[in-house]
Amino acid sequence: MESDRSSHSNDLKKAFESLFAEYSDVIYRFCLYKTSDKNIAHDLTQDTFLRLWKAMNTGAEVEKPKQYIYQIARNLVIDYYKKSKAVSLDALEEDGFEARETSTGSEMLSELLLLRDAIEKLEQDYQEVLYMRFIEDMTVENIADTLGVSANLVSVRINRGKKKLRELFA
Repeated sequence: MESDRSSHSNDLKKAFESLFAEYSDVIYRFCLYKTSDKNIAHDLTQDTFLRLWKAMNTGAEVEKPKQYIYQIARNLVIDYYKKSKAVSLDALEEDGFEARETSTGSEMLSELLLLRDAIEKLEQDYQEVLYMRFIEDMTVENIADTLGVSANLVSVRINRGKKKLRELFA
């Protein structure tokens, strides 16, 4: 009986390590994209996999691990923003912060920031599919599987999200 527990424990550990190896970078990039802070993204990634480990350890069946891991990360990002207070640029400038352009790549950085700000103005459903499709370069089918929705719905959200972005930049 003890060897059965040991074998189960080793199988669980190997399954977790496999999921961590496969998804940790993707989840880190997702959290970094959502928070723009490397330390916070690192912490949220760790918390995501800690929650996954706890769930696996309690015997929870994780049928679609990618979807499950993304859902944990999404919930943690939402919780993070609920807990933290956003600091406005005006408040930073009042405290003496000066925004400076870097001499290399400042135009590209500026455009990326504009795009990111525009994406963040969209509904959450559009933000997620656009991020997964164009930042993570995931297929429509992979996005559908990750979010637990149909591929058709993902395609519709991508097209509507792109249309809304065009409207914002018009």
